[in-house]
Amino acid sequence: MRIDLVITELNTGGAERCCTELAIYLKRRGHSVRIISLGVKPKPSRDALLRRVVAEGIDTVFLNGHGAWAFPIVLWRLLKTVRGDRPQVVQSFLWHANVLGAAVCRLLAIPQVGGVRVAEPRRSRAWLGRWAANSMSRIVCVSQGVADWCLRTERVNPEKVVVIPNGIASSDVTVPTSLRRGCSDQGIEPGAKMLLFVGRLEPQKGIDVLAEGMPSLLSNLPSHHLVVIGEGSMRPVLDGLAQDPSVRGRVHVLGQRDDVLDWMRAADLLLLPTRYEGMPNVVLEAMSVGLPVVTTRVEGVPELLGERLDDQAVAVCDWEGFFELAKSISMDESRRRTVGEFNRDRVQREFDLEQQLGKYELLYRQVTK
Repeated sequence: MRIDLVITELNTGGAERCCTELAIYLKRRGHSVRIISLGVKPKPSRDALLRRVVAEGIDTVFLNGHGAWAFPIVLWRLLKTVRGDRPQVVQSFLWHANVLGAAVCRLLAIPQVGGVRVAEPRRSRAWLGRWAANSMSRIVCVSQGVADWCLRTERVNPEKVVVIPNGIASSDVTVPTSLRRGCSDQGIEPGAKMLLFVGRLEPQKGIDVLAEGMPSLLSNLPSHHLVVIGEGSMRPVLDGLAQDPSVRGRVHVLGQRDDVLDWMRAADLLLLPTRYEGMPNVVLEAMSVGLPVVTTRVEGVPELLGERLDDQAVAVCDWEGFFELAKSISMDESRRRTVGEFNRDRVQREFDLEQQLGKYELLYRQVTK
């Protein structure tokens, strides 16, 4: 099959990682695949996914859109690109790509599979999302929580909705870490315990909550450090936390990194005080290496954590409960080990990457009959 994967951008992120893995899987399965990014080419500090697809010989087109004002020109460029080398099916990821992809696919009569990966709280987008969904052949939701949101908020036809969760490659789970306990180059002494946050430094992820609650949490955990991996508009808040006299030398803001799994293997607990999600990849990755997590019961989390949900998640916006759970599990090594082993086993059993990607391929065959 000739397949176009249309995505808003190709920087490091959950949807972008899924797009990359899917492109590589389809190419290795003998399909002709092209990635079309509505945005600009990622900077070298954030181009790890681009380097992977280029190494696989996958054609990648950047339409260089930036901001809402660019919608008309990006729509024209997308139409020109798709019409010039017409695919049999288009898979879109994220709201912008879904909407512009729907306009193009409707005009060219090409089957489109939409991709909804987050329960977007901005209701101003719902009517355009609803319009786009009406012309799609199928809509892939990353979790049942997101599917329920689509049905409720965008009033999508239930017959179009398909749930395909995220997955993780077994090779990622088994690669040994090169990161040694201590991490002296980051000022973390040997024997120190690590709390880890990985993600975009944006309000959605609860960065304000993390910064406000960490001094109290770390005062109760005198052997622990907080390591933060990611970039975003709220980085100054975390840089300010690192300079707080009460936690100085125990908060380490590392920015964007390619060795996230190594840090997860070295950490004791993942913290994710998120306000809304779809199915957080960072939780899946942490589980895959046997790391316990403390997060909120947002979309996708119940499906990921299964029977150990109550051990690792609190209600959304229950910040007092969040930090209390983080403190109690951090102080109980036996509990962390038990939960971590459960997490690793669950990922290997339920969230194999190739198995999930195969569901996309089967779906494309169905919509192109």
